[in-house]
Amino acid sequence: MRLLYLYPEEWTGRQAREVQTLSTCVALAQSGVNVTLIIGGGEEEIEDLLLDVADTAYVPELQIVAISRTLGPIESTAIFSRNFTSWLQTCLPFDLAYIVHLKAGALLTQAGIPYAYEAHGIFAQAPQSAARQQTLHKLEGQVLAAAAFLVATSAPLAVALRTWYGLSKDFAIVPNAGMPPLSRGLSSPNGPFVYCGSIDNEKDLAGVVQAARDTQSPLKIVGGTEEEWRLVGEKLDTGGIVWRPRVRFNDVPEVLAGARAGLIPTNFDAPAGEFSCPMKLFDYARCGLPVLSTALPALQSLDVGPWCTLVPSPLRGAWVEELKTFRHTAVHAEVARAWSAEHTWAKRAELLKLAFGI
Repeated sequence: MRLLYLYPEEWTGRQAREVQTLSTCVALAQSGVNVTLIIGGGEEEIEDLLLDVADTAYVPELQIVAISRTLGPIESTAIFSRNFTSWLQTCLPFDLAYIVHLKAGALLTQAGIPYAYEAHGIFAQAPQSAARQQTLHKLEGQVLAAAAFLVATSAPLAVALRTWYGLSKDFAIVPNAGMPPLSRGLSSPNGPFVYCGSIDNEKDLAGVVQAARDTQSPLKIVGGTEEEWRLVGEKLDTGGIVWRPRVRFNDVPEVLAGARAGLIPTNFDAPAGEFSCPMKLFDYARCGLPVLSTALPALQSLDVGPWCTLVPSPLRGAWVEELKTFRHTAVHAEVARAWSAEHTWAKRAELLKLAFGI
């Protein structure tokens, strides 16, 4: 089986979707699938991340190819498309392609390669102008209709997409995943609550910051750059909150050590909001951290159990109540670690192979 994973964006080494993409490719390759991952530049960044997720710079059966998106000072998808088409002419045929970007669908249809599309949300439902929404609705519908296989990261997302687009096709439900659990839990009943992730509009940081202040709860935030955190500080009263800039994937356990619980304050109105399957859930769980999360439909379909408290959204008062009443227990910490063992990238690869008939 020759699988082409097409990621037509510049690789930054900072996005959760990049960790998800590379971890999925590594797991499929380690299970025996011949995988070629195409990225739109960012060779050095992907090499660093590969060392983190695979603990090696070389994975048999995995080839990573960076195809330029630039021509002099100009950067565009059209340039990438031309270079990608030229590169394909030098390769043996691929049996299947795999994409998470809508714009990749047209490239593969033009190349005559069947593809699987993995949905993380509904692009056309994201807040935007009416014209942009109409364009995305048309493109998303075309990609879904043309896909040979459809994957969704949760059952509620699959139902929503089928309803929104009137689809008759079935989705394979394949949630996100994480690394195997650590040998021991790292949480502490007297530590701070911790949020580890991006500090953008997709996260209701204002809600958890205010809730922490109202309940006098210690709060640690890990993510972003100094400039991004300064902008957050200009909008919110962040005095007294412990902040650290984003860390490498391998260093996440270190910054989570000693925390009371991990927070997932997803904003339902953000583009990757309501139907997201947050990867930080798996990071927290493998480290033995109980979790407080916005009540995302994806989590309800993951059987997370009592170690993960689902907080109603967008009720800010609900966060206050949950922080106030939260009690860390060793049992919940261990159950979280046990749960993470059943949701690894290796197990995700097996689900995908089953879905694709490999």
